[in-house]
Amino acid sequence: MKTKKIQQKFLTTLLSIFILQVYFNIANADEELHTVSGFVTGCSSKHSIHIILYDENSFKDWTAIEESIYEPTPSEECKMPFTLNVPKGSYTIAAFEDENNNKKLDTFFFVPTEPTGFFQKFSGMSAPKFENIKFDVDGDFVGAVVELQ
Repeated sequence: MKTKKIQQKFLTTLLSIFILQVYFNIANADEELHTVSGFVTGCSSKHSIHIILYDENSFKDWTAIEESIYEPTPSEECKMPFTLNVPKGSYTIAAFEDENNNKKLDTFFFVPTEPTGFFQKFSGMSAPKFENIKFDVDGDFVGAVVELQ
């Protein structure tokens, strides 16, 4: 009798673990990563290039959800390739050339003093709005070009 109860408890525990595993596998399937790739152009090939990924929430307070730093190889034309892996969603990509190698974008009265750019161009004298420079990712995205100015 005791053996039967132990077996039932063991099978119940095993079944619970299996159900939880299936649940977590389904939840993780929604977080499939997609590749976003492209180039940064307009740089000097002399300094580090920071490529910054924002979603809508992180863009509001300028906290990157991902930042990658690339070291260019000396050449006549700077065309720095980049690759990011992101789940489905809306994003914007910014980049800057760190001319003084202090690992941050320098500004003067909130205006960048180092070469900067976004994947989606914007116009105006104020900071860009996320909805004007976002792009949607629902699969792999190739050909994002950020031109530094």
